Amino acid sequence: MLRIDRTCQKLTPLEQPSLTEAMVRERYDLQEFICNSPDVFFQEIGQELFLIGKEVQPSDSVQDRIDVLAIDRDGTCVIVELKRGNHKLQLFQAISYAGMIADWDANSFLELLDQSQRDALDEFLDVEVELKDINREQRIVMIAEAFDFALLKGAEWLSERYSIDIRCCRISLARDASDGNEFLVCSNVYPAPELIEQAVARRRKTKMGGDPKWSDWEEALKSVTNQQVASFFRGEIEKQREQYLPKRTLFFRIAGKRRWFVRARQNQAYVWQYGRFQNDVGFWIQELGDDAKVEPIADGKSLRCFLSTKRHFDRFREAATRTLTTKEWVHQVDDEQEDGAGPDAE
Repeated sequence: MLRIDRTCQKLTPLEQPSLTEAMVRERYDLQEFICNSPDVFFQEIGQELFLIGKEVQPSDSVQDRIDVLAIDRDGTCVIVELKRGNHKLQLFQAISYAGMIADWDANSFLELLDQSQRDALDEFLDVEVELKDINREQRIVMIAEAFDFALLKGAEWLSERYSIDIRCCRISLARDASDGNEFLVCSNVYPAPELIEQAVARRRKTKMGGDPKWSDWEEALKSVTNQQVASFFRGEIEKQREQYLPKRTLFFRIAGKRRWFVRARQNQAYVWQYGRFQNDVGFWIQELGDDAKVEPIADGKSLRCFLSTKRHFDRFREAATRTLTTKEWVHQVDDEQEDGAGPDAE
């Protein structure tokens, strides 16, 4: 890295001490730098991630800790392993953590977050906080000052042969002797930057089974046999209701906070209520009737029901957009968490 001197119109090299020489420790410095400013660091290495935590124990059977644990917008768990210098066992360590993390469900991640962090995660994700969406896959990001040849070949083999997403990012320190300012320099060494977009596209195609299921809402609603469901969704889409096309889902908020999602199925709509309010089961049974199958779920922290008739949809819309807008909600520890069985339960 070169410093530009505009006055003299010349370049001056910056000092490049190793992290050890600069007394930057792996856990107490580098890890803290990243976790205290995760957004800017992840952006610098070309990643869009949500920080779950640091020094995370992946299994009760081991005492090891994951340096940094994150999640991407698709719900994929990302193991970030940090090393000063060069350590040829870094890949093995990261793979073992990924294997242990693969057994986690959504609750395991949510338990590491406080309520405000859960709200932020809910906003960050492009998927629902369900067992089926969170942690379907795992990927690895290794951060080090240098990478052993054998490690890079192993990463290449796992990536090319088995489609395991592994990234290697080299970091170095630069210091301006004139003022003492220090800079962390990041460069992705594997896969080659020009191949990353191609690799991501290939993995997404494999993961999603090809092209997206629906190109627009009209196509998505063609397979809905209950015209009351289709009519409700078309009406809300026209009103520019918050929505997520890949899952044919609409979101209803109160005071900016998500309170319900409504998901279209062939012959009915599935409703998930985030959190609870006093006597909500009784309220919804009175509004919708017994055929809506109102039921507490997720250990009583959420509620579900089904909508299939015009009366159902009219009453739900009235309640979600008017009647309940001043309702006092009961916020529990897991009040915006969804149970994996919920969205697919009949």
